[in-house]
Amino acid sequence: MHMTYHDYAQYKLSDFLEDDSFVQWVIGADSRSNAFWQTFLVQYPDKEKVLREAASIIKIYRNQSSFTNEEHRDEVWKRINATIHKQSTSQTKVIRFPIYKVAASIAFFIACTFILWSVLTKGTHTVKTAFGEVKAITLPDQSIVMLNGNSELTYKDSWNDDAQREVWIKGEAYFDIKHINIDTAHILPAHRFIVHGNGIDIQVLGTSFNVKSRRNKTNIALLSGKIEVSYTGSSAIASGGLVLTPGDYVEYAGQKLLSKKKLVRPHKVATWTVREIAFIDPTLNDIMENLQDNYGYSVNVEDQELLNLKIEGEISVTSVQELLALASSTLGIKIEESGKEIIITRK
Repeated sequence: MHMTYHDYAQYKLSDFLEDDSFVQWVIGADSRSNAFWQTFLVQYPDKEKVLREAASIIKIYRNQSSFTNEEHRDEVWKRINATIHKQSTSQTKVIRFPIYKVAASIAFFIACTFILWSVLTKGTHTVKTAFGEVKAITLPDQSIVMLNGNSELTYKDSWNDDAQREVWIKGEAYFDIKHINIDTAHILPAHRFIVHGNGIDIQVLGTSFNVKSRRNKTNIALLSGKIEVSYTGSSAIASGGLVLTPGDYVEYAGQKLLSKKKLVRPHKVATWTVREIAFIDPTLNDIMENLQDNYGYSVNVEDQELLNLKIEGEISVTSVQELLALASSTLGIKIEESGKEIIITRK
């Protein structure tokens, strides 16, 4: 069946991942398909985010040498392989991204001090990422997780209809959760999706959100849907946790709520999923902590006061080198990169 622009305008993320024409365009675009999708974005600019997100997932899956959850690997990979095999008349082009290149948007992360018990429990699966690595993971229910660098995700190998879906996260990750609940007034156990981390439990119902748990703090940004945040050991259903709506951003220190605010552009918190390094009004310390946590750099500062310097406005770059050059020129300081060490001095 020939799809029209109007048809694609109704698509969600999962629909694009299952569309053969879209997958073929991402894997091996030609002038005709390029023209089609460029025209589509002109007519429906609001679909750019989900379009780029889907393309990013497909490209990351293509470049991964190993996959998590082999038994339950979803139809995305099958369609990608099928598309490649159809291109037998020409040599398959394997797309390999520079480690900091931008691609799409999807996002979520947490830290978890009690993750060890799950790792040691039979029937669980743990996925880890190296510094600077972003990995796509398909869970047993076909929910998608993008795992940022220096992070861990643990979950059971198989999920049944009688138990809630649960994962344990350490670091940062973006979740796009499959919605299976129909009646929100009567939620079955298997319809619940719980994310555990650092004293915080997040209950999810068909939602996309980003969680970052670093340096004894947990930040949660909700992009779509609804989540309920409660403290580990309490019953969110019985006691009533903090309910977040799209655009809400909260910060916790352990089991203490530090702040809650509304984000103007919540999708910006998950730009790391497209290999983009982004900040809004950051201090030099914010930038350095990001490079330490996600990319494994050590930082040597001549004067600690330099870390309080602030860049007004929005930053969006595609590499660490570009970020350091921008910070150096904007703040009027000297920033040098030597291997995995960053040296900051006054000019």
